[in-house]
Amino acid sequence: MTERDVKSFGSIAANPYAWPFDGQWSASDTALLLLGLQNGMIAELSAGAELEAAASLLDAANSAGIAVVAARRGAGRGIDGAQDPLAARRRLLGDRVPDKHSPEWQISDRLALPGDAILVDFGGDNAFIRTGLEDELLRRGVRNLIVTGLPTEGIVHATQRAANDMGFECIAVADACKGTSDPRHTAQLRITTFGNGLFGAVAATADVLAALKTSQE
Repeated sequence: MTERDVKSFGSIAANPYAWPFDGQWSASDTALLLLGLQNGMIAELSAGAELEAAASLLDAANSAGIAVVAARRGAGRGIDGAQDPLAARRRLLGDRVPDKHSPEWQISDRLALPGDAILVDFGGDNAFIRTGLEDELLRRGVRNLIVTGLPTEGIVHATQRAANDMGFECIAVADACKGTSDPRHTAQLRITTFGNGLFGAVAATADVLAALKTSQE
């Protein structure tokens, strides 16, 4: 694909600033993150509407040629037989971390992942820890991340905050995320926008889809 073939897009109407900060994003430098959209968590949070929003973003990303990352949290054992310490800690703190390869651990069938999707398995809240995700995104030339997933105050915020520290330009899609309660969801997204976008920006699915339709190819 030549530079002339790469689709670039208009800015997304977001809070607290139009995203991305410099107005520059394209299919070649952007990835859609689908975090924790697994059968167990979707059922636990009754997140059907949020799943549908994420699915619509995935369809648009697939059409635009944007890279897709699907991250699964699960508990398992290493080759030494020891439990993943991150997953074990989250379980002790009350999180329902599914066993790897269980039905609850699987990514929802509603999400039509492309064949070249980046699949990431992790045990804690941060999808970058011990996964190689940062290196893979950098290898692909990705600098912009569109973030969706469950729960907002756990996996979503921890991953977005880490990505921001790594230099990625992030936007959380509010209605494609859900917290363990509405107040927690709202509070976490508010924290994201502190300091004029300390951890990135926040937008609605409709605004992201609208920007994806304004191709500047």
